[in-house]
Amino acid sequence: MASSWKRAAIGASLLLAGAVQAAAIKVSMTVDNSYALFYGTQTAATNFVGSNFDWTTTEVYNFNLTGSQYLYVVTASDLSVAQGFLGQFENLDTGYKFYSNDPQWQVMATGLGSAAPYTGSAADLALLTQEILDANGGGNPSNGWTALTAGPANGGGPWGSRPGIDAAARWVWYSSNGDTDPTSPGFNHDEWLVFRIAVNATPIDVPEPGSLALAGLALTGLCWAGRRKAAA
Repeated sequence: MASSWKRAAIGASLLLAGAVQAAAIKVSMTVDNSYALFYGTQTAATNFVGSNFDWTTTEVYNFNLTGSQYLYVVTASDLSVAQGFLGQFENLDTGYKFYSNDPQWQVMATGLGSAAPYTGSAADLALLTQEILDANGGGNPSNGWTALTAGPANGGGPWGSRPGIDAAARWVWYSSNGDTDPTSPGFNHDEWLVFRIAVNATPIDVPEPGSLALAGLALTGLCWAGRRKAAA
């Protein structure tokens, strides 16, 4: 009897695992001056996706997402002229798309300077995880996670149009001093910064129930299935 129960439990677990939906996700992004893209849980960074140090290029990443996790974008600037995060995120299965200026993004400031975690090393994952935990508890310069502040749309100065990203996307940053556009001039807004969004975030501007269900698939967990990186 016990053996039959165990087999039934294992079968149910496998059935549930197979029922988890996956979505093919395409990320097109750039950051002035540099970034690293991670994913993980609400309390930890678990996987490194990629990084770049040249805002004049648009990097493209493709991977599959499953479960209820978070995207994390670590950013830093050179504190000169301007700074910003610009991105476009697409569910290739449903056609749903959102941008770096979606109001459901959160941002936090670490105040740690230039030593940002830009690799997939155990040390960098541990550092980012510690900062996530600090932000969850409100113990950082931004007093936890807060709303980002949007600047110019793609095509605006000083960057011009970044290829591969829609004109609807806007450059965003954290404002440490109440500046209504923290993307310029160059300034240290308690960097380095971390932007995050929940994988199962639902867009507030989609009223139809069917569309809301699709939105849940826009970022449906994060399970690495490969990536493609292209400079435009």
